[in-house]
Amino acid sequence: MKKMIFELFVCMLLVTSVVPVASIAVNWTETQKLLASDGAAGDLFGASVSLSGDTALIGANQTVYVFTRAGTTWAQQAKLLASDGAAFDGFGVSVSLSGDTALIGASNDDGKGSAYIFTRTGTTWTQQAKLLASDGAAEDYFGWSVSLAGDTALIGANKDDDNGEDSGSAYVFTRTGTTWAQQAKLLASDGTANNRFGWSVSLSGDTALIGSMGKVYVFTRAGTTWAQQAKLLGSDSAGGFGISVSLASDTCLVGAAAGNGSEIFSGSAYVFTRTGTTWTQQATLLASDGVANAFFGWSVSLDDDTALIGAINDSNNGVRSGSAYVFTRTGTTWTQQAKLLASDGAVDDWFAYSVSLSGDTTLIGAWKKDNAKGSVYVFIKSGGNEPPIVPPVNGTGNNKPTPGFELIVFIGAFALALVIVRKRKSK
Repeated sequence: MKKMIFELFVCMLLVTSVVPVASIAVNWTETQKLLASDGAAGDLFGASVSLSGDTALIGANQTVYVFTRAGTTWAQQAKLLASDGAAFDGFGVSVSLSGDTALIGASNDDGKGSAYIFTRTGTTWTQQAKLLASDGAAEDYFGWSVSLAGDTALIGANKDDDNGEDSGSAYVFTRTGTTWAQQAKLLASDGTANNRFGWSVSLSGDTALIGSMGKVYVFTRAGTTWAQQAKLLGSDSAGGFGISVSLASDTCLVGAAAGNGSEIFSGSAYVFTRTGTTWTQQATLLASDGVANAFFGWSVSLDDDTALIGAINDSNNGVRSGSAYVFTRTGTTWTQQAKLLASDGAVDDWFAYSVSLSGDTTLIGAWKKDNAKGSVYVFIKSGGNEPPIVPPVNGTGNNKPTPGFELIVFIGAFALALVIVRKRKSK
């Protein structure tokens, strides 16, 4: 009997000593702050971001920057400008990166909008094409949202009028060799005025995810033909559902920044999964410390079983300083893994206005940082403690972007807020 008690006691000691080691939390650590080599107040560096492996694409005011990683250090590789760029055309309002190809939106180009393709050979980036809607019209906002997957580009035009004023549309372009051609124009099956279909887009293989005001649509391609497969709705009719979307194979992530999670306008995000051709809501994600008006869900990015979600109005580092959350999936269960804050976060930074996730690396934009000069933060996932944060690294170059980009982004955000408020009042 005494021997059994002793053995039990030893086992308990082993458990209490082993369990803490086994349950050490995964850490996400800020490793670098990226700045434009020629940054100035009002540049809005970080208004859009996209990450693909060891390459980062960062949108600013009339300019897009490329950074690359060697080992653990990021350095500016190139600065991209439209060959025919003009003031207020919105070049850089949206960006997407796939391997050595970059897709950049310019939603106010010639008053209609356009998108540009750049490709990399070695370390040199060159403009390959300029994409225009076949039926583009004034104030369509073609290029407001973009997504790139291999040789296919998806471009949103959320103020197109095919189904009524500002009903919205999205366009698919494909590349053969070095030539790009429009393959399809996508419209919501139930599109109506002010729906803003195309506000957000994401592409994965032969599947396109397109956000609008309150709904998200899934389209799939068979051969060269695209057809609507599903319409997704939040289980609790969350406000702003569809403001941000991200697709990874058979899983999609949808932000609802004006949803009433734990508090009014605290925000929420939804995970949907596909089985066959059927999409089902798998989870509703809420910030563990959600507060009113945090706008959790403003930006989202999904990579396999990991989700990154921005809350631009969160106030841990001051009013509207912003934060981002990491959630991970085990089986069908999603759990918050970390909350990310800028090491130098301050009032009105809007940290996490844009986010992108690739493997164990996150890219988080704070476009209002330092009088809207803007900055982007890199976080890396690892276990245990990490080395101290390294100093900011600048690139090279001296060309200054043209003012006016901030107005374009603010108009879009303000328009969204009005739509959300009007819809709430009409209920």
